[in-house]
Amino acid sequence: MGQTIGNNIKTFRKNKGFTQEELADLLNVTPQAVSKWESENSLPDTSMLIPLAQVLGVSTDALLGYDSLSENEEIIARVKETVGGMKNSDEGRAGKALRISEYLATETTLNPGCFEIIKDYVQETANLSMYADPALENCFPDDQEKINKLYKDAIRKGAYLIGHCNDRELIEKTHFAVAWIYIHMKDFDNARAHIDVLPSIKTGAIAEKIAMELTFFESGFEKMKGDIADYSVMLFETVASSLNTIAQNYGWWGEKDEALEVIRWCEDIVKAYASRKDTVDMNHYMRIRRSLAFFKLVAVKRSGDDEGAIKLYNEFEQEINMEDLTDEQKQTVMDLLNNDIAHYGKYS
Repeated sequence: MGQTIGNNIKTFRKNKGFTQEELADLLNVTPQAVSKWESENSLPDTSMLIPLAQVLGVSTDALLGYDSLSENEEIIARVKETVGGMKNSDEGRAGKALRISEYLATETTLNPGCFEIIKDYVQETANLSMYADPALENCFPDDQEKINKLYKDAIRKGAYLIGHCNDRELIEKTHFAVAWIYIHMKDFDNARAHIDVLPSIKTGAIAEKIAMELTFFESGFEKMKGDIADYSVMLFETVASSLNTIAQNYGWWGEKDEALEVIRWCEDIVKAYASRKDTVDMNHYMRIRRSLAFFKLVAVKRSGDDEGAIKLYNEFEQEINMEDLTDEQKQTVMDLLNNDIAHYGKYS
């Protein structure tokens, strides 16, 4: 017990957003006592276990480390490897999405306490919902009953995770994915309910922003530079994801000239951000570059300008070849773009 309980107390306390002093106040003990528990210089008295678990919102088994964490890690590794193999198969995207969701539906039933797999299941079902949406891909017109059962199952298990998990990141990712499922079900009220509890950039009160300042005042600028590097990559992923959403919708639904103007603006931001390679994850950078290029092709092709689409494709290939990328990375970008083109069947 002494090998795990201190770290568990610390982890669950941070997940709740408590300081050591705040937890001590709630338990009517000294902050020094909490500090000793977490450093495992001493253990809480057995009479404190139930109050501790209640305050931290966990079971006593979880607090004591009896929740089969090592077994869960083995399950997670096995399931993720299987899903990875499915994603790398030659099957079409929609078919893979359905097969992965069905597989994860079974795994989450067999392993109901494995929150990481539940989160993956809800996310993969959200991905499936795009292909199943009659207004978008409509890939499963004859299997709607099967799809709806997956939706309901994923939402139910997602709700269980949200209510019982203590990992804020897993909870937020699950809220996000459940919202997508509801959107494609056209249940907009429930989608909005999940969106409303997600963190928002509207206030500017973002954890990473103030965490960098905390590092500066606590440890100085040299230490802060490490946080800046880490958070810059995270910021790129957030910005790039939002720009991708903008470009996607203009590409599919906007008027050609306006769509091209907006998507090129998105491209300019992405390329400017990536002018310092240490601020981006290169795999994400390559995916977003190909994605923006594809949405330009969509906008031009929708207008009936086949020659313009071919010209844009060739220009993009030339631009990628001139970028500071390895030959393998350049080939990866073009393979991703060609895969998009082949999937949607819009181009020859």
